[in-house]
Amino acid sequence: MTLLPVLVAVFLGSLTLAFVLYPLYRHAPLEVLQQRASASMASTQAEVEQSARLAIKEVEFDFQLGNLAETDYRTWRDRYTRRAFMAMKSRQASEEEIDALIEEQLRQLRVEHDVSEIEEEHETTTVGDDNAQGKSNNATGKDDETNG
Repeated sequence: MTLLPVLVAVFLGSLTLAFVLYPLYRHAPLEVLQQRASASMASTQAEVEQSARLAIKEVEFDFQLGNLAETDYRTWRDRYTRRAFMAMKSRQASEEEIDALIEEQLRQLRVEHDVSEIEEEHETTTVGDDNAQGKSNNATGKDDETNG
């Protein structure tokens, strides 16, 4: 009778552990993971920036109401301004990295597109040359069948 609760606890614990560790064992492409990370990082940076702006407004409001001394007001305002500035700078750097990745992918697509156009052009001119050569032979009256 005392073994049953232990077995149930072990079973539930292993299920919980499997549930928690499952995302670590899921294999997603590296690009997908990078996009997810950059998207979550961008939202986090935006949230930090927004919270710093809100804090600046609250500090200004408290100062105007007389709840903060001028030295405290300046200290808090400078702190939150720096925090907002750092978040904006970090977000801008992340956006520049994303823009660079997009530009690189566009360059690769353009190169692939240009190569396929050149191949199509080459195939068209090769088929066109074969047809033109056949027409010139027919125009002079010389066919491969009559020469043989």
